[in-house]
Amino acid sequence: MNTVPSETGNGPVTILPRPNSLGRAVTIVTAFSGFVVWLARCKLPWARPNQTTGERFADLLQGLGTTFVKLGQHLSLRADLLPEDTLRALERLQDHVSPFPVDVAESIIELAFGRSTEEIFASFDRKPLAAASIAQIHRATLANGHDVIVKIRRPNIRAQVDSDMRLLRRVAHIAQRLVPALRPLNPVAVVDEIWSNLRREIDLAREARNVRRFADATRDSPTVFVPDVIDGLWTETVLVQEFSHGRRIDEIHGEQGMIVAQSIVDSYVHQLFSIGYFHGDPHPGNLFVMPDLRVCFHDFGIVGHIDRRLRRALAAFATAFVEQNADWVVDAWLDMGLLRQHADRRIFLEVVDDLLRDFADLPLREWSIANALSRLIAAGRSSAVGLPSDLLVFSRTVLLLESTLQRIAPEFSIVEALSRHVKNGRIDINDQESGRSRRLSFELAATIDELPDLMARKLHDKLGKSGLFELTINQDPHFARSLEHLGARIALAIVTLGLYIASTLLISNPIGPTIAEVPVLAIAGYVLAVRFTYSITRDYRRLK
Repeated sequence: MNTVPSETGNGPVTILPRPNSLGRAVTIVTAFSGFVVWLARCKLPWARPNQTTGERFADLLQGLGTTFVKLGQHLSLRADLLPEDTLRALERLQDHVSPFPVDVAESIIELAFGRSTEEIFASFDRKPLAAASIAQIHRATLANGHDVIVKIRRPNIRAQVDSDMRLLRRVAHIAQRLVPALRPLNPVAVVDEIWSNLRREIDLAREARNVRRFADATRDSPTVFVPDVIDGLWTETVLVQEFSHGRRIDEIHGEQGMIVAQSIVDSYVHQLFSIGYFHGDPHPGNLFVMPDLRVCFHDFGIVGHIDRRLRRALAAFATAFVEQNADWVVDAWLDMGLLRQHADRRIFLEVVDDLLRDFADLPLREWSIANALSRLIAAGRSSAVGLPSDLLVFSRTVLLLESTLQRIAPEFSIVEALSRHVKNGRIDINDQESGRSRRLSFELAATIDELPDLMARKLHDKLGKSGLFELTINQDPHFARSLEHLGARIALAIVTLGLYIASTLLISNPIGPTIAEVPVLAIAGYVLAVRFTYSITRDYRRLK
């Protein structure tokens, strides 16, 4: 071990030594060379390997420690790059690590806050409550008597991650240049993406901000609880959070399991389609059940974000999947950016048709959105499929979610739960529409919302940038009045179109008073639209 000066000026603070870069590089290269030799031996006619390639690769990553365990967990999302057996092996990678010494933990706390554990806490449990590859957790009590947990990042982990990933990036760069078959996969970009995700995951200050956002968003929820962070007690290396009592979610079964499963799905619908960000790591170790059956979410190191456009595309995908509308599923897939524009749409339409036919013969509880996502991605393992970062997190989240819910409530159907949300309008769709009319309503609503921005962008591109039209206007009062009149008619036509669409939607979704079961607002909208149509037509005839 070595020492650094304490920020408090009370003497040196003990920390662990930084890893030896050269020695680490030799270890990594030796391990991967051994894997390549094993692969070559497996190709021999008499070879009888006792492991699959995926299992051997997972063992290799497990043996190389934190960075490579996390690397494997991130690679387990890449159904567009790896075969299914390798993905399944990587999904089983676990953070099997020993806790680091408590005096090192206390030194990290002192460096983070400039005060010792005795000054910050009324009591501090020197025995770790849990230990993982990124951090370990201790129980403590604040001076006001509140029980808390103290999450302490492993010493030098950022330096180790950066050193390991820098080496991997060099290897990927060399491989990409020497092996032409790897170039379409762009291994350097894959390494860069995983490196960026790892640095975010090990930043406890970022995690604290995520916790605060979720705690604020769920503060009044009767079914979900997020223990909040303690103000002034979180940094990049240490996070102090409220302590929550409860059981691991996989200890819940039977009727309680069904209640908890429904609460989790309800929460994710709210996270995805209302607040736009979601807990990205819902495995049983991160979900607890309170005595009142509220679900307690822990560990916000992985959080997915979806913007309004992606949220709408996800809503369309969920609805299309529930409705078994193959054409709509592919369109939603395109809108999510998962299929590149040059992709052969017919191939994916055939895959979706086969997928939905397979599911049609199964009870709803056996329908799997994760399986559907995997099959769609596997169908385009060529350059036709691209996976935006947040959709990688989403696909992994769905996989973990389905696995967790199967443990606590095997009879629970996520698709059936989503169908109920579709019907009650929580996924931007209404109960009183079905089949094709439901899609029409969805697309009309989306078009109305996007119409002003689309028109502005088109005008800007056509007139502002391309110079397609160049107008020279003489100072002619008559011409100016005609141009002004033309603009007014165009504006009136747009308003009229909006009235027709809005009135149609109001009939499908009645609000306010009605006459003969037709909303008064819809009638008024149609009357105005007809009146404006007459005005536009009359003006057109005058011009003729």
